[in-house]
Amino acid sequence: MSASEPSNTDQGNPPRILMAEDNQINQRVGKLILQRAGFNIDLVSDGYEALEAHKAKPYDLILMDCQMPTMDGFEASRQIRSLNQRQPVIVAVTANALVGERERCLSAGMDDYLSKPFQAEQLVAVVKKWMASKRRTTD
Repeated sequence: MSASEPSNTDQGNPPRILMAEDNQINQRVGKLILQRAGFNIDLVSDGYEALEAHKAKPYDLILMDCQMPTMDGFEASRQIRSLNQRQPVIVAVTANALVGERERCLSAGMDDYLSKPFQAEQLVAVVKKWMASKRRTTD
């Protein structure tokens, strides 16, 4: 699939959202928050699984934890960006709120940054913002 092909959001289908997070409690909480907001979400436990899931069936948005085993979110994002297929919005989700962390995430190919712990409203707002932006750019 090329970057110019329509995404699921173009056809009125729900956006495909993936959460890459190694902490099962964070997975459950994130999934519940987004389901309550009307989104469907798939879960994986590390960056390698995120990369493979996106290769198999591209996502519109990936919530990417930065610190995970096997492959961290930085490397997974770089590899996803190198794929010759439709690109997702990648939002870094990290507990590391150090100075320069946002820039590190953006330089790895991520589009946005959400610091943990976050409020439910913050997570929903970032997903809605990027899904609205993606619809505008593909219309």
